[in-house]
Amino acid sequence: MSQPQFLLNFRWRKPARIFQAAKLTAEYPEVRNIRYHSLGGLRVGHSVGTGRIDRRKLDIKSPDISSYVFRVPATADGVKAVLRRIRPQESTLLDAIDAEMAEGQSELDALKQRRKEVVHTAWLRGNVVRLKEVEGLLAGGKT
Repeated sequence: MSQPQFLLNFRWRKPARIFQAAKLTAEYPEVRNIRYHSLGGLRVGHSVGTGRIDRRKLDIKSPDISSYVFRVPATADGVKAVLRRIRPQESTLLDAIDAEMAEGQSELDALKQRRKEVVHTAWLRGNVVRLKEVEGLLAGGKT
């Protein structure tokens, strides 16, 4: 049997338990309407209808540990948070990759701004500029 890839550490349980999860699955949660009825003085709720899929959230769970579900927003940051929690030993590596991505994005933004300025100076000097770039300048600079 191969070594499981993920270790889930539940610190709030006494004693603390470490579960091994070989696979992770992600799915959109189902949202159902709940209707309540009084039955002998007790309020009982049951789901009604077929439900709908909430695509704003993700349920990340392991088939090996069905009792715990990570419900996170369906964004890259939400999934990264779960991975950092499951695999804290790779957290520094993930932070380094995020820093490189942010640096590359800032370089790209600076190049776009420089290109916009060059197009603007070309327009001021009367050089030939593409119509699309002129429309972009007039529309608010989205070139």
